[in-house]
Amino acid sequence: MEKKIVKVLSLALLLGAITASSAFAGKEQSGVIVHKDAIGGSVLSNMPGAVYATPEEQALQSQQASFEALLPNLKNNGLNAAAAERHYDTENNPILIGYWNPNECSSNKKDTYARHTIGELQTSSGSKYLLSYGNATWYNTSGKNALPYRNGSSTTGQNKVDVKMNINFTIRDVDKNKASTIKRNDFGPNQCPGSRYVKVIADLDKTVFKDLHGNTSDGVFYSRTLVPLENWNP
Repeated sequence: MEKKIVKVLSLALLLGAITASSAFAGKEQSGVIVHKDAIGGSVLSNMPGAVYATPEEQALQSQQASFEALLPNLKNNGLNAAAAERHYDTENNPILIGYWNPNECSSNKKDTYARHTIGELQTSSGSKYLLSYGNATWYNTSGKNALPYRNGSSTTGQNKVDVKMNINFTIRDVDKNKASTIKRNDFGPNQCPGSRYVKVIADLDKTVFKDLHGNTSDGVFYSRTLVPLENWNP
Protein backbone atom coordinates (compact mmCIF):
# COMPACT_ATOMS: atom_id res chain seq x y z
CA MET A 1 0.00 0.00 0.00
CA GLU A 2 2.81 2.43 0.89
CA LYS A 3 4.55 1.77 -2.45
CA LYS A 4 1.31 2.50 -4.29
CA ILE A 5 0.89 5.85 -2.49
CA VAL A 6 4.50 6.79 -3.31
CA LYS A 7 3.91 6.01 -7.00
CA VAL A 8 0.74 8.14 -7.07
CA LEU A 9 2.52 11.06 -5.40
CA SER A 10 5.45 10.77 -7.82
CA LEU A 11 3.08 10.86 -10.79
CA ALA A 12 1.27 13.89 -9.34
CA LEU A 13 4.57 15.74 -8.91
CA LEU A 14 5.58 14.90 -12.49
CA LEU A 15 2.27 16.15 -13.88
CA GLY A 16 2.63 19.31 -11.81
CA ALA A 17 6.08 19.95 -13.28
CA ILE A 18 4.74 19.47 -16.81
CA THR A 19 1.85 21.87 -16.14
CA ALA A 20 4.21 24.49 -14.67
CA SER A 21 6.29 24.50 -17.84
CA SER A 22 3.36 25.34 -20.14
CA ALA A 23 3.02 28.65 -21.97
CA PHE A 24 0.17 29.75 -19.72
CA ALA A 25 1.47 28.78 -16.27
CA GLY A 26 2.95 31.56 -14.16
CA LYS A 27 5.84 31.48 -11.72
CA GLU A 28 5.71 33.81 -8.77
CA GLN A 29 8.57 36.20 -8.06
CA SER A 30 8.03 38.32 -4.92
CA GLY A 31 4.27 38.47 -5.59
CA VAL A 32 4.67 39.14 -9.32
CA ILE A 33 3.56 36.24 -11.52
CA VAL A 34 5.61 35.71 -14.68
CA HIS A 35 4.03 34.11 -17.77
CA LYS A 36 5.58 33.16 -21.12
CA ASP A 37 3.95 34.17 -24.38
CA ALA A 38 3.76 32.16 -27.61
CA ILE A 39 7.17 33.38 -28.82
CA GLY A 40 9.00 33.21 -25.49
CA GLY A 41 8.57 36.70 -24.06
CA SER A 42 7.79 37.29 -20.37
CA VAL A 43 4.50 38.85 -19.31
CA LEU A 44 4.00 39.98 -15.71
CA SER A 45 0.84 39.94 -13.59
CA ASN A 46 0.15 41.38 -10.14
CA MET A 47 2.78 44.10 -10.29
CA PRO A 48 2.75 46.09 -7.03
CA GLY A 49 1.84 49.75 -7.17
CA ALA A 50 0.22 49.70 -10.60
CA VAL A 51 -2.13 52.63 -11.27
CA TYR A 52 -5.64 51.82 -12.50
CA ALA A 53 -8.12 53.78 -14.58
CA THR A 54 -11.03 55.18 -12.56
CA PRO A 55 -14.54 53.73 -12.97
CA GLU A 56 -15.50 56.94 -14.78
CA GLU A 57 -12.65 56.57 -17.26
CA GLN A 58 -13.56 52.94 -17.87
CA ALA A 59 -17.24 53.79 -18.34
CA LEU A 60 -16.41 56.49 -20.92
CA GLN A 61 -14.13 54.17 -22.84
CA SER A 62 -16.70 51.38 -22.79
CA GLN A 63 -19.07 53.66 -24.72
CA GLN A 64 -16.59 53.92 -27.59
CA ALA A 65 -16.61 50.93 -29.95
CA SER A 66 -13.20 51.76 -31.38
CA PHE A 67 -10.71 54.50 -30.57
CA GLU A 68 -9.63 54.47 -34.21
CA ALA A 69 -12.94 56.12 -35.11
CA LEU A 70 -12.03 59.11 -32.92
CA LEU A 71 -9.12 60.20 -35.07
CA PRO A 72 -9.63 62.00 -38.41
CA ASN A 73 -6.52 60.56 -40.04
CA LEU A 74 -7.76 57.04 -39.27
CA LYS A 75 -11.27 57.58 -40.56
CA ASN A 76 -13.02 54.36 -41.62
CA ASN A 77 -10.21 52.45 -39.92
CA GLY A 78 -8.03 52.94 -42.99
CA LEU A 79 -4.36 52.00 -42.77
CA ASN A 80 -1.75 54.70 -43.19
CA ALA A 81 1.56 54.63 -45.07
CA ALA A 82 3.49 53.25 -42.11
CA ALA A 83 1.59 49.97 -42.33
CA ALA A 84 2.18 49.62 -46.06
CA GLU A 85 5.92 49.98 -45.46
CA ARG A 86 5.91 47.34 -42.68
CA HIS A 87 7.13 49.90 -40.20
CA TYR A 88 8.09 48.89 -36.64
CA ASP A 89 8.18 51.29 -33.72
CA THR A 90 11.10 49.54 -32.03
CA GLU A 91 12.34 50.20 -28.48
CA ASN A 92 16.12 50.73 -28.55
CA ASN A 93 16.56 52.17 -25.07
CA PRO A 94 14.11 50.46 -22.68
CA ILE A 95 13.41 51.72 -19.16
CA LEU A 96 14.54 49.59 -16.19
CA ILE A 97 11.51 49.43 -13.87
CA GLY A 98 12.15 46.48 -11.58
CA TYR A 99 13.86 43.23 -10.64
CA TRP A 100 11.12 40.62 -10.94
CA ASN A 101 12.28 38.21 -13.63
CA PRO A 102 15.41 36.08 -12.98
CA ASN A 103 17.70 35.42 -15.95
CA GLU A 104 15.28 36.94 -18.45
CA CYS A 105 17.61 39.51 -20.00
CA SER A 106 20.97 37.99 -19.02
CA SER A 107 22.42 35.52 -16.53
CA ASN A 108 22.04 36.28 -12.83
CA LYS A 109 19.95 39.40 -13.47
CA LYS A 110 16.30 39.98 -12.60
CA ASP A 111 15.82 43.01 -14.82
CA THR A 112 12.37 44.04 -16.05
CA TYR A 113 12.12 46.74 -18.72
CA ALA A 114 9.29 48.91 -20.04
CA ARG A 115 9.23 50.64 -23.40
CA HIS A 116 8.95 54.35 -24.10
CA THR A 117 5.80 55.66 -25.75
CA ILE A 118 7.26 55.17 -29.23
CA GLY A 119 5.06 55.96 -32.22
CA GLU A 120 2.84 58.87 -33.18
CA LEU A 121 1.12 61.11 -30.65
CA GLN A 122 -2.52 61.56 -31.61
CA THR A 123 -5.07 63.89 -29.97
CA SER A 124 -8.85 63.98 -29.95
CA SER A 125 -11.13 66.17 -27.79
CA GLY A 126 -8.25 66.96 -25.45
CA SER A 127 -7.27 63.32 -24.96
CA LYS A 128 -3.89 61.87 -25.98
CA TYR A 129 -3.41 58.59 -27.82
CA LEU A 130 -0.36 56.62 -28.93
CA LEU A 131 -0.41 55.08 -32.41
CA SER A 132 2.22 52.33 -32.74
CA TYR A 133 3.15 49.57 -35.18
CA GLY A 134 4.77 46.28 -34.19
CA ASN A 135 4.13 42.64 -33.37
CA ALA A 136 1.38 41.15 -31.21
CA THR A 137 1.49 37.71 -29.64
CA TRP A 138 -0.58 35.75 -27.08
CA TYR A 139 0.12 34.19 -23.67
CA ASN A 140 -3.01 33.16 -21.74
CA THR A 141 -6.60 31.91 -21.75
CA SER A 142 -7.76 34.03 -18.81
CA GLY A 143 -8.83 37.26 -20.50
CA LYS A 144 -5.49 39.02 -19.90
CA ASN A 145 -4.11 41.58 -22.36
CA ALA A 146 -0.75 43.23 -21.73
CA LEU A 147 1.02 46.38 -22.90
CA PRO A 148 4.74 46.98 -22.25
CA TYR A 149 4.40 50.60 -21.04
CA ARG A 150 4.99 51.87 -17.49
CA ASN A 151 1.95 51.63 -15.23
CA GLY A 152 3.38 53.17 -12.05
CA SER A 153 4.80 49.90 -10.75
CA SER A 154 8.55 50.08 -10.16
CA THR A 155 11.31 49.26 -7.72
CA THR A 156 13.83 51.54 -9.44
CA GLY A 157 12.20 54.96 -9.01
CA GLN A 158 10.64 54.92 -12.50
CA ASN A 159 7.13 55.32 -11.14
CA LYS A 160 5.65 57.32 -14.00
CA VAL A 161 2.42 56.16 -15.55
CA ASP A 162 2.48 56.07 -19.35
CA VAL A 163 -0.59 53.86 -19.72
CA LYS A 164 -2.88 52.96 -16.83
CA MET A 165 -4.15 49.48 -16.02
CA ASN A 166 -7.75 48.68 -17.02
CA ILE A 167 -7.87 51.25 -19.82
CA ASN A 168 -9.32 50.12 -23.14
CA PHE A 169 -7.16 50.20 -26.25
CA THR A 170 -7.64 49.26 -29.90
CA ILE A 171 -5.49 46.66 -31.62
CA ARG A 172 -5.64 45.78 -35.31
CA ASP A 173 -4.23 42.84 -37.25
CA VAL A 174 -2.91 44.86 -40.18
CA ASP A 175 -2.82 42.00 -42.70
CA LYS A 176 -6.32 40.74 -41.82
CA ASN A 177 -7.55 44.36 -41.50
CA LYS A 178 -9.54 43.46 -38.39
CA ALA A 179 -9.58 45.39 -35.12
CA SER A 180 -10.85 44.95 -31.57
CA THR A 181 -11.06 47.24 -28.53
CA ILE A 182 -9.90 45.41 -25.40
CA LYS A 183 -8.79 46.07 -21.82
CA ARG A 184 -5.15 46.44 -20.70
CA ASN A 185 -4.81 44.45 -17.45
CA ASP A 186 -1.20 43.16 -17.50
CA PHE A 187 2.36 44.23 -18.27
CA GLY A 188 4.59 42.87 -21.01
CA PRO A 189 6.44 41.55 -22.73
CA ASN A 190 9.61 42.42 -20.87
CA GLN A 191 11.53 44.73 -23.22
CA CYS A 192 14.98 43.20 -22.76
CA PRO A 193 17.57 45.35 -24.59
CA GLY A 194 18.56 43.92 -27.96
CA SER A 195 15.99 41.11 -27.89
CA ARG A 196 13.32 40.35 -30.48
CA TYR A 197 10.70 41.33 -27.90
CA VAL A 198 11.44 45.04 -28.42
CA LYS A 199 9.26 44.73 -31.55
CA VAL A 200 6.29 43.38 -29.57
CA ILE A 201 3.76 46.08 -28.69
CA ALA A 202 0.99 43.88 -27.20
CA ASP A 203 0.47 40.45 -25.62
CA LEU A 204 -3.05 39.10 -25.86
CA ASP A 205 -5.54 36.60 -24.57
CA LYS A 206 -5.61 33.55 -26.85
CA THR A 207 -9.25 34.08 -27.85
CA VAL A 208 -8.63 37.73 -28.79
CA PHE A 209 -5.58 36.71 -30.82
CA LYS A 210 -7.52 34.01 -32.69
CA ASP A 211 -10.48 36.28 -33.36
CA LEU A 212 -8.22 38.87 -34.98
CA HIS A 213 -5.77 36.57 -36.75
CA GLY A 214 -7.78 33.45 -37.49
CA ASN A 215 -5.41 31.02 -35.76
CA THR A 216 -3.06 30.82 -32.77
CA SER A 217 -0.41 28.58 -34.31
CA ASP A 218 1.42 31.53 -35.92
CA GLY A 219 2.03 32.92 -32.44
CA VAL A 220 2.55 36.46 -33.70
CA PHE A 221 1.02 38.95 -36.15
CA TYR A 222 1.88 42.42 -37.39
CA SER A 223 -0.32 44.91 -35.59
CA ARG A 224 -1.25 48.49 -34.91
CA THR A 225 -2.31 49.72 -31.48
CA LEU A 226 -4.03 52.92 -30.46
CA VAL A 227 -3.63 53.45 -26.72
CA PRO A 228 -4.96 56.23 -24.44
CA LEU A 229 -1.97 57.97 -22.85
CA GLU A 230 -1.43 59.34 -19.37
CA ASN A 231 2.13 60.44 -20.16
CA TRP A 232 3.85 61.14 -23.49
CA ASN A 233 7.51 60.27 -23.22
CA PRO A 234 9.05 59.71 -26.68
